[in-house]
Amino acid sequence: MPKIPAPKHPKCHPDRSLHCQEAIEAEFQSLADRAHAAGWSREEVATALMELADNYFLAMNSNAEMFELGAGVVLLARKSH
Repeated sequence: MPKIPAPKHPKCHPDRSLHCQEAIEAEFQSLADRAHAAGWSREEVATALMELADNYFLAMNSNAEMFELGAGVVLLARKSH
């Protein structure tokens, strides 16, 4: 499996998102091709990849939001008797 190249620019670079797309494009296309070869239609594969990406993004943001909302909250464990 080919290695995905590491970023070459800082997070604030305007083309970083494009460079990330270029870095993972071959793996993305390979995954789509393998799913199609397994019998899934191109439309099914495209829909599944979009939904997976959307779910990944939502989960990532909900975890970050949970930590932001929970900042300053202290949970106390009950004493066992």
